[in-house]
Amino acid sequence: MGELTKFKDLPINWDIGPADAVALHLEWGNTGYGGGYATQDEESYYFSVDSWEKPFRVRLQKMDSDGPTVLHEIELPERFWSCCDHACGSYTAPEDVKEWLKTLF
Repeated sequence: MGELTKFKDLPINWDIGPADAVALHLEWGNTGYGGGYATQDEESYYFSVDSWEKPFRVRLQKMDSDGPTVLHEIELPERFWSCCDHACGSYTAPEDVKEWLKTLF
């Protein structure tokens, strides 16, 4: 069984990251976000990569109108660090990281 098995029934949105989740749930008006907006009682579940310090981390997060909640956090294997080592920040998980994450369910 994988490390994320307890989250296997969540409707993970593999197409959004932290910026999209903020735009979807917390910002209104002229954000330039083309994905629509969530209602107050909607939730999104997504992964983000945190590169603020090494080792980089991957977080499964829930976003709703109250803001983000970290549900699970794991270390990102060093072989994936090139995705985010150009600047510190919180990033959308790239495709190769998403594929790796799916093996943990």
